[in-house]
Amino acid sequence: MKQKKAALRQEMKARRATLQQKVGASAPRQIASRLLMLPEMAGAVQKGIKAERNESSIVAGFYPIQSEIDCLFLLKALNAVQWRCALPVMSGVSKHLAFKEWDLVEELKEGAYGTREPLSDMLYVMPDVVLVPLLAFDETGHRLGYGGGYYDRTLDIYREKGHPFIAIGVAFEGQKQDRLPVGAHDQPLDIIVTEEKVYRP
Repeated sequence: MKQKKAALRQEMKARRATLQQKVGASAPRQIASRLLMLPEMAGAVQKGIKAERNESSIVAGFYPIQSEIDCLFLLKALNAVQWRCALPVMSGVSKHLAFKEWDLVEELKEGAYGTREPLSDMLYVMPDVVLVPLLAFDETGHRLGYGGGYYDRTLDIYREKGHPFIAIGVAFEGQKQDRLPVGAHDQPLDIIVTEEKVYRP
């Protein structure tokens, strides 16, 4: 399993880099449009205690590295319709992610693996929607990540705690695979959005 995933990671890194060159300029705009049209996104804005307090829902994105989808564009589009935004902060001890609110303006500090994170005095939040990066995905909702397991552990913790949220993978259509190798700890996504389609496992 590990060897198969490792080989596929190398293949998909190269494929994603090619896709970024071909459609990376237009894909974020198309993905943002599809995200904004999702009924789940509209529902998250209206639900529960936050609606009573007239508070905005929170979407956690990611600072793009290598050839990842430009998630900052997606966050700007969602922020324009009153979503509060957050970015992940890596925990070196438990190897899961926490999320800190980010206003899209404040300076970010260097994070692990080339990412950038909100400064230490920003508030920790529990997002209603988590946008998840990936190397590959399939129609069952499984994703291939970089192998660190940070997102899998984080999604598992949220689900175990019963925190209501939606995990949405964002990717190029060309990253889709017929079937991915799946391990016992791999956490499925609720939705995957590409520049061409919306997948609902």
